Amino acid sequence: MLQLSAVSHSYTKKPAVIDATLSLDDGARMAIIGPSGCGKSTLLRIIAGLEPGHTGRISYRGRDITAVPTHQRGIGLIFQDHALFPHMTVAANIAYGLYGQPRDTSARRVTEMAELFGITGLLPRKPDDLSGGERQRVALARSIAPSPGLLLFDEPFASLDRTLRDRFLYELPPLLRAAGVSSIYVTHDPAEACLIADTMVIMCAGRMLRQATPTALYRDPQTCFVASLLGMRDILPIGTAHGTFLEARPGATHLHIHPQAGVDAQNHPHSTITATVQNNTLRPPWPQLSLCMVAGGPCFGYDWPFGDPPALGSRISVQVRHDAIAWLHDDERDAE
Repeated sequence: MLQLSAVSHSYTKKPAVIDATLSLDDGARMAIIGPSGCGKSTLLRIIAGLEPGHTGRISYRGRDITAVPTHQRGIGLIFQDHALFPHMTVAANIAYGLYGQPRDTSARRVTEMAELFGITGLLPRKPDDLSGGERQRVALARSIAPSPGLLLFDEPFASLDRTLRDRFLYELPPLLRAAGVSSIYVTHDPAEACLIADTMVIMCAGRMLRQATPTALYRDPQTCFVASLLGMRDILPIGTAHGTFLEARPGATHLHIHPQAGVDAQNHPHSTITATVQNNTLRPPWPQLSLCMVAGGPCFGYDWPFGDPPALGSRISVQVRHDAIAWLHDDERDAE
C-alpha cells in the first residue's frame, strides 16, 4: 500500500502541492485529474522521488520512503516521450532495468514481457523503426520488467492519436492486473481517467479536492468546478429550473441534467418539464436536443431516443430522471 500524509512542495515559495493525503491499495488503479498547473505531475514526481516533499511523509508497503532515492523505491515511471534508447534494440531496452541479474534470468524476463505486450517480433528492431504505438508497448514492457509494485504514468499517451490512445486505455488495466502492478495515472482528460482507473482524485491549485470512484464522481460531482472538469458542459443556475424539481440539495446554486436523463425515465422517479427546442445534433446512437426551460436562458443537452426529433422552436414536455440530476455548489467549502 502507498500512503501520503500531508505532503507539500513549493517552487520558489509558490505552492505546487499542498497537504496531499491519499492511500492506494496494492493492485489498485488511481487517476489524478486536474487542469494544467494544478500540481498533479509534481505530485507524481514526489512519489517517484524526482522531487522532494518539503513537508509530510510517504510510505510504501510499510516502509518510509520519504527520503529514499528514486532507484531504491521499487516504483516505475512512464513519461510522454517514452525515453527509449535509440541505439539499443527493443530487447536491450526492455532488459535495461534488469541490469545485475543473471543473463538467463534477464533473457527469460524479456521474453515474458514481449509475450505479455505482443511485441515478440519487435525484439531485434531499434526504436526508430517502430510506430508510436509499438514504442509505447516497449516503454511499458521496460517499466514492468523489473517487477515494480507501483507504476506511475505522466500522460503517457498524449502523443498518440485518439483511436490508438483509446485502444491502449482499454488494454492497459488487464495488462497491469496480469503483471500484479498498482498504478497512478495523471491526466487532464476525464474520459481517460474513467477508462484506466477504479479511483479518481480531483486536484486544483495544488490541493486534492475529492477522492472517489469514477461512478460516484459523475453521479454526484458536488461542485461546479468538479462538474466542469468532468466535461459536464450544461451547468444551469438553480433559478432556471425553479419549481421544476422537488428534491434540490440544500444550499445548491446550480444543477446539471445528464443528457440521458430521459432514457427509461418512466421506470424511475422522474419529473416532467416543459422546454423549447433550440437545436438538435446527432450524438450517436441518437439525436441530442438542446433544450431551454426559460426564454433566453441557458440550454441543456437531452438525448432523444424516440424517433425523429421535434421541430426547432417547438415547446415540448420531457421526462427527467431524478437520478440524472446533479445538484451543485459554487465551491468546495459550500459542499462540505
